[in-house]
Amino acid sequence: MRRRDMLGCWWAGVCAALASAAGRAAEPTAALPVAEAVPPSSATSQPWPALPKDIPLGPGRLDIGAELRLRYEYTANHDVRRYGSAEGDHLLLSRTRLNLDYRLPENAHAFVEVQDSRFALSDLEQDDWAVSCPHFDQMDLKQAYLEWRYILGTPLGLKVGRQSISYGDNRVFGPGEWGNVGRYWWDAAKLTLNLDPVEIDLLHGQRVISDQRASNNDHYPYRMTALYARWKHLPAKVDTFYVNRYATDDDLKGEDPGRGGENRHTGGVVVDGVWCKHWDYGGTLAGQCGTYARDDIRTYGLSLRGGYTFGTPWSPRLGAQFTYGSGDSDPTDGTRATFDNIFGAVDTPYGRMRFLAWMNMEQYQLNASVKPTKATKFSLDYHLFRLAEAEDAWYWSSGSAARRDRSGAAGRELGQEIDLLFQWRISEHVDWFCGYCHFFAGDFIGQTAGDDGGADWLFNQVTLSF
Repeated sequence: MRRRDMLGCWWAGVCAALASAAGRAAEPTAALPVAEAVPPSSATSQPWPALPKDIPLGPGRLDIGAELRLRYEYTANHDVRRYGSAEGDHLLLSRTRLNLDYRLPENAHAFVEVQDSRFALSDLEQDDWAVSCPHFDQMDLKQAYLEWRYILGTPLGLKVGRQSISYGDNRVFGPGEWGNVGRYWWDAAKLTLNLDPVEIDLLHGQRVISDQRASNNDHYPYRMTALYARWKHLPAKVDTFYVNRYATDDDLKGEDPGRGGENRHTGGVVVDGVWCKHWDYGGTLAGQCGTYARDDIRTYGLSLRGGYTFGTPWSPRLGAQFTYGSGDSDPTDGTRATFDNIFGAVDTPYGRMRFLAWMNMEQYQLNASVKPTKATKFSLDYHLFRLAEAEDAWYWSSGSAARRDRSGAAGRELGQEIDLLFQWRISEHVDWFCGYCHFFAGDFIGQTAGDDGGADWLFNQVTLSF
């Protein structure tokens, strides 16, 4: 047996051992409310090792927390950089987070979190990435912010410093938590106005570059300004948003001759609701305009979903979803019509294998899930992927073009994906998540340069929190 295969088997054994140990540790104790406790799996009761919480310190109180996430992955015919590698790769990913939360009176607190991300087993090396490696970033500052809600009893709040930003279904702002390093880190300021009909956030910041060889002090060459409003007292959750991305780099090249910067405006609405207890529905609609280099931006994207949860044991749910991001049918007309993924997540909305971004795509999705217990969930997702415009590219989750046929002769059928997933919240401190996914290549892949076979992905993950 090869060393990597032995390590893969070893990791599977570690996960099983952790799950067994967690099951023993999950018995009811004084530290766990009975309603949150997992039914005991043995007669031995052991308290979960906890870090100090609620420590009196000066005018406030201090919480110390930590999280350790371990994940083994096997990929076939793809890796994190590209599709069609015609090889398999193994990954053992570790991510450690340590945080301090100092809570002050009057709804104020200071939060600091450091993160260390590492990987092993893979055929890829750190040197394969010049600056940012999605798997590796040794101990660095992940978050460090001051937040004060309801300042002096007013509806105003302020959050300043390095922070994660997440809203709604994570299609507009998502932290990209599935990645070992994390997709988005922000140095930003957020001003909140919380009124009776609406809560409004005004944000401004820069995206941090994750530098695997140095401290994360540099930023991408653009700035973000956004307005996000969460409306209250409505039959459903309704959010409206405006996001502006303004590039400080004037060396971008578009369709028209010459170079310039980017000034992209995105506006839209997010809806999430439940009807008659069993039906759920939601969607996101966004439009974009502005300029990219010398080109005009004219794009739009939408996502619509609905589902029904049966009032029977195991709470079975069936759902469907459609997602569309416009494409560019004419790459020479001076109009950039490819919808941009903005700052959204790509790990859950467009298939677990992360083969697409919300750009030049159509996605037809069917979902089925059951919950044998309150702490466990099986789900099966089916995705059909097509290009919105055959002349535009297939865009990888990073936003870069994976393949393109400018003639359009390769068609629009990109492929299909099946995701089989299992998650078990063993206790409030231990989570186990595993799955198998397969991608069936479509005609577009078969008629463009590169390997045209299917692809596989297998993962096994345990998250421990303290």
